[in-house]
Amino acid sequence: MPAAYVLIHLNMAVDFADSLRGIRAVEGVERADLVVGPDDCIAFVQADDITQLMNTIRAIRNVKGVGKTDTRSIAEM
Repeated sequence: MPAAYVLIHLNMAVDFADSLRGIRAVEGVERADLVVGPDDCIAFVQADDITQLMNTIRAIRNVKGVGKTDTRSIAEM
């Protein structure tokens, strides 16, 4: 089951809480939290296949306030 952490930069002109609610509402987002550091939010996403995972990441990018994402796929061993 593909999974990834998505590091998210939010636009400063938006309400971070509203953007966080939007990110959490995306299908496939298991958890999303605001963080302190170079990224504003980190989301853990999981899907049945890679296509669904990519659709989840695209949906996160379309949330109001999301400026940029950086995805770290989980390596299964």
